[in-house]
Amino acid sequence: MVVDREDDEEDVQVEECPICGGDIIVDGFCEEEDIVYCNDCEAEFMIHSLDPLHLTLLDDDGDAHLDEADDSGDEEYD
Repeated sequence: MVVDREDDEEDVQVEECPICGGDIIVDGFCEEEDIVYCNDCEAEFMIHSLDPLHLTLLDDDGDAHLDEADDSGDEEYD
């Protein structure tokens, strides 16, 4: 499917990913509470507001495992 960006430019917002600096594309058909993804690192974001655009990073299971590993190191006092 070919997308004609000239016709859709008004309906597309691009936000910079705070993790990798890639593009997060928010199309005109997106609504609040929809999930969008970074095109580069595939991080997930929830749309909280469209005007102005406000996205929130969603935690994934991979991050939870990293946090658990970090916490276990903090518990060792000896």
